This record gives sequence, structure tokens and C-alpha cells, in this order.
Amino acid sequence: MNIQTIGSIIKHERVACGLSQKALAEAAHLSRVTIVNLENGKVGDIGAVKLSELADIVGKPLFSTGKPMNFVQMLLGSVNTSYKNTMTQDELEAVMLKGEVPKGYEGQLFHLIEEASIALLTGAVKQLAMQQQANPKHLWKNLAKLAMAIESPKPFWQAING
Repeated sequence: MNIQTIGSIIKHERVACGLSQKALAEAAHLSRVTIVNLENGKVGDIGAVKLSELADIVGKPLFSTGKPMNFVQMLLGSVNTSYKNTMTQDELEAVMLKGEVPKGYEGQLFHLIEEASIALLTGAVKQLAMQQQANPKHLWKNLAKLAMAIESPKPFWQAING
């Protein structure tokens, strides 16, 4: 597979999961110029580790088993870790679709915004958007709104709003 093909796949999947070039660059700790060049097949030596990280973030892991993954369920398991009251899948989906957190789940919200990996969030956003026929950008905006509400210091959330 050549760099033009890889760049095309990254762009297609980035758009499908509703991420801007700026947000993807922030999540991967790269410059936006690097993302633009990669998507246009004009990037130099980006390296296998960074390509693998980019592929993970947009939901196309390079080392996938090919089996479908339930990202929402995996995200739910992650946000419920160490909490007595556990959020249900329907509640998590409502948080993502509406941008509102039910009372009693503030800890899960913090974990969702501050601790969950961007790759896991991206997979869940893409999956939920497809299931609910929703615009993935809308789900990202809802999550970014919640991040601002808890005053998240993560630059990724500013990139979503930017």
C-alpha cells in the first residue's frame, strides 16, 4: 500500500467520524500541515508508529483482527470503572446524542472527557452516528460542550470547537 492510498483512507475515515484536520492533528500530536500533506499523499517519512496511531484514532486500526468491535460498549466499560452507580449503554448514548449528563454520573463524565482514549471515543462516535443516523460532528460538539462545562484542559476539545 502506498502513501497516497493510506492518506486517502485516513481522510475518508476522518470525515466519516466527523473529525476536522485540526482535531485529528491535536489527537495524534501532529501538525495540521502534516495531516493535510498525508491526506494529499505528499507527506515524507511519517513513520509506522504515527500511521498506526492515526489509523487507530479514525477507527481503522492497522493491526485489526477484522472482527467488528462494539466501541460504545467498550467506552461504557471504560467510563464505569471504579464507580458504584454504573451508567447504562442507553444513558451513555443519550449523553453523546444530547450533550447532557444525568445526575449522579459526574464521575463518568469526567472519565469520558479526561481519561477515555481518543481512538475509543472516535470509534464510539462513528458507531453511534451510524446507528442513529446522526451527524458525527454533532456528537463531537456535544462532547466538546461537556468538556468545556467541566473546564477540561485538553487541547483536543478546543480543537473540536475551533
